[in-house]
Amino acid sequence: MNVFRMGLKSVIYRKKQYLSLFLVTIFGVAISLFALFVVDGMLNALETKGKIYYGGDLMFIGSVSGEVIIDNQKQTKAFLEMPHIEEKLEKLQTIFPPDSVIAERYEAGFGYMAFVFEGITAQQRSLKGINFNKEKKVFSELNYIEGNSDEMAGSNGVLLSEPISKMLNIHVGDSLTFMFTTLSGYTDTAEVIVKGIFRDSSIFGTYTSYFDIDFLRNCVRAPLHTANRVAITLADKDKTDKKINEYQHKMESVFNMFPLVEKKQIYTELVDNGTLKDDTFALIKLSANFEDIQILIDAMWLVVGFVIAMLVIIIVIGVSSTYRVIIMKRINEIGIYMAIGMKKNRIIVTLLSETFALIVMGCIFGFILSLILCSLTPLVNLSFIPAFDIFLTNGVIKPIISFSSFVILMIIVSVTTLLAVLFSIKKLIKITPVEALSVIE
Repeated sequence: MNVFRMGLKSVIYRKKQYLSLFLVTIFGVAISLFALFVVDGMLNALETKGKIYYGGDLMFIGSVSGEVIIDNQKQTKAFLEMPHIEEKLEKLQTIFPPDSVIAERYEAGFGYMAFVFEGITAQQRSLKGINFNKEKKVFSELNYIEGNSDEMAGSNGVLLSEPISKMLNIHVGDSLTFMFTTLSGYTDTAEVIVKGIFRDSSIFGTYTSYFDIDFLRNCVRAPLHTANRVAITLADKDKTDKKINEYQHKMESVFNMFPLVEKKQIYTELVDNGTLKDDTFALIKLSANFEDIQILIDAMWLVVGFVIAMLVIIIVIGVSSTYRVIIMKRINEIGIYMAIGMKKNRIIVTLLSETFALIVMGCIFGFILSLILCSLTPLVNLSFIPAFDIFLTNGVIKPIISFSSFVILMIIVSVTTLLAVLFSIKKLIKITPVEALSVIE
């Protein structure tokens, strides 16, 4: 601690010499942390939207064979559906932790689906029937511009995206005509009331609407106790790969389970072509639903990793090379240390303490600067960027501050810089005290 205090005093005393190194460290660390926090915030927004759209952290699905309507013709085909869902929910509740949310869903993505209001029609791609009593907390995280999901359970209400509401020129409380295709292939209509309008123009939300599960099943004439998804939302501590593998293992003793897959399509394609027999179930991780955008996610991390690596290299090279020049100017001082009997190792530690003090202070101020930048980020609305809304929360980026990321980055910068500086110092103190004292600065 005395050595560090001495190094800190030396840095403060020579602040003009060390100012450039200090600024390089501050801005390098600040930009690195800011990039990390922003990407974490963007991916958290993506995960939240994915949990709402796909259903929780894990999705439990199964298949049966039956008649479906394809091109207005009845065909026998395997499709995702689970009858007697209550029995399956009871078994799932014995496998997952008590604080997990296990909720059945019924999704309709077949035939003609549209809303009609005052002669204007807006088609939909996906209709999702939700048990709002169980998933109340999940749907409270939707970015509502009007209304909410509080009164959705047991009603004929609907949650619509902002683009659809603008297309129809509607608001919360308006009554719409809902046109849909039943499981029998007939077109029918029902009256629905707009309960909430959420801000989402992404691939997850624009053409997706949410209904009460019983209302949607009744509309399409699906059996009352049938679902085709079970959304499982876990506490953060229960989301690890190790835990998920444990759940899969437990489920294999209760259900006929398909192996865990990294892409949902591996399972669904086998269902579509009839390879799997009935009652073959699968546990799908949220990440397995992100196949189409996984390349984008990987590219984001690759860019962030490259930027951080470059900034760390700049800090290391800048500090070590500049510090080498500073040490050469202090060669007489080093000679005095040697003359009074200070060992070379002690001199090295003393000089390294200055570098360490400089890096620690630079990292701390860089962290503070990154917090300032993060506080300014939500002031800029980016919803005008096409397809970028999947990474936004209410139209803006909300960075996620991680103190652990700061500590890890500080350790990386400190260790690499100290090693580089140590190499420079060792080369410079090989001279004798007489040679050091005879050098004219």
